[in-house]
Amino acid sequence: MRILIIDDDPNYGQAMTSFLLGQKHEVQRILDPKIALKRIKEEADQFDVILLDLIMPGMSGLELLRKLRDAGIPLPVVLVSGFADLESSAEAVHWGISGLALKPFIPGQLIRILSKVEKELGIITQSLAVQTENKTEEKEVFLKDGWQTQIAQVMNTSIDCWHSFSGGNRANLAESSGIWKVNIDGESLRTRTLDRYLKLETLPTRPKLGKVLDTAKFVLERSPPSSLRFTLDTKVRVLELTLDALGLWNPKPRINKFENKLIAKIPATKKEI
Repeated sequence: MRILIIDDDPNYGQAMTSFLLGQKHEVQRILDPKIALKRIKEEADQFDVILLDLIMPGMSGLELLRKLRDAGIPLPVVLVSGFADLESSAEAVHWGISGLALKPFIPGQLIRILSKVEKELGIITQSLAVQTENKTEEKEVFLKDGWQTQIAQVMNTSIDCWHSFSGGNRANLAESSGIWKVNIDGESLRTRTLDRYLKLETLPTRPKLGKVLDTAKFVLERSPPSSLRFTLDTKVRVLELTLDALGLWNPKPRINKFENKLIAKIPATKKEI
């Protein structure tokens, strides 16, 4: 692929450039985002994808992305960001990015993201498969940098959004969605498992990522337009990008328990003779 790297950090940019050249990609690197913007507007057809740093002096990656979209340039953009800047990168999700590459630079992560872009573009290249040693390295970085906070935020925002339009509490959400187990404690309904996902201190070591995302999407599908729904949608997209960048989430079509119960109740139709 023809890749343009826009990053003011010479060390990080050089590391990515050297690696990508070794993978048989064509790579150009520009340190100044303003120069990069001018170059892209003049020669957008010369690049297949942009690796764009989020935090840069003079013009942020988000501002550059916004200007590209306003100019009608649909080039795929992979945002490069550290965990500390993920909140700032949330808006970029709504401006259209193809992936999120997390710092520090991890070769396997970058291969996986670019392979995804290649498939979207229909480009056939000799990209290498992700190596197992890189997966181990990525998971260590992922755990170290506190990804759990994102999960707790998504769950709490899901409950807040659900309450805002339905008036229901978390027990009502768990029961309505069929995603979480609900226990009867006297005259009250308890959601002990779901409750563990609301605080960083009680989050399981191996959280059920599918349940977290399914819960948020269950709420999003039913919520009317609102600022809280927009916030939840953004948090979900950032979480998905983070998990995808690290190879820790491979979404598959799922039918939750609630939907299974509904399907089981649907009577079989008789064949017409």
